[in-house]
Amino acid sequence: MSEKKAKDSHQSEMEYWREDVETIRSDSRHGSIYLSNRALDIVETFVEKQLYRNRTELIQALSKLSNALVRAKPLMALIYNRTRFVLDYIQNIPKEQKDIAAIRKSTLEEIKRLRNTADDNVKVITRWGCRLILDHHVVFTHSASSVVESILLEARKQKKRFRVICTESRPLNEGANMAMRLAEAGIKVRLIPDSDMARAVNECNFVLTGTDRFTETSFINKTGTHSIAVLAKEMNKPLYIAGETSKVLLKRTYPVRFSQNESTELLDKKVDNLQVDNFYFEEIPIDLADKIVLEDGVFELKEFIDRYL
Repeated sequence: MSEKKAKDSHQSEMEYWREDVETIRSDSRHGSIYLSNRALDIVETFVEKQLYRNRTELIQALSKLSNALVRAKPLMALIYNRTRFVLDYIQNIPKEQKDIAAIRKSTLEEIKRLRNTADDNVKVITRWGCRLILDHHVVFTHSASSVVESILLEARKQKKRFRVICTESRPLNEGANMAMRLAEAGIKVRLIPDSDMARAVNECNFVLTGTDRFTETSFINKTGTHSIAVLAKEMNKPLYIAGETSKVLLKRTYPVRFSQNESTELLDKKVDNLQVDNFYFEEIPIDLADKIVLEDGVFELKEFIDRYL
């Protein structure tokens, strides 16, 4: 085999993960925590396989994998921050360390610590968020944030008496699915169409939502959240956002990019002169929020901006 063919063969072997990344790209049903965990699985498996021959090759290959994962879900800050964290860790290992097996071992240990920290953060956010819910409260939520769901389930475990209003969250109806899970856990839930959000905001004590990303001036969440936030501000109903600090990803670090989804989810045929827009996510001005629930505590908006943005 020629040197060029051998090099191309090795390159192809190193990029076995292409189909795994495509699976993440095409997954529209799971949230950012689930998908960022799957992305970390792909990174971990790549490190475990040790197809690389030295640290330089590992860094180059992992940079390519990280970039592919970020491009697959460019709005999900957790994927960006977690993959970059692993890459930075390897780059900061003292250059005197030449043993690639030792580098592999310490990197896998660091990935394990990263997982444990992320799990602990969600548990802490759950406890902080649960404090916001009092007896007889009505909580309104949109889409299906796993952190919001965790907060609501914990409030139920603490025997708090409250109700939840969920939107169906079209076109994938993930809000309806979460409503069923909450109801099965014993929580009183009302499911509404997305178009009924004004009445829901008027009836609730506060709106509780998750986020995929915080930027300098905004947060990213399911389309429809902006309308809910504007209604909440107009009706003097607080808007609380729950998310990890690792969801902070400034635009100057990585731009916000939205992509269209399948038009057939809204209309199953093509019609002349008719354009179908199907965006799952949107950018919402951060100044529409009242409190931010993080693993570090519950922050008033100004304090959050000063400290993290």
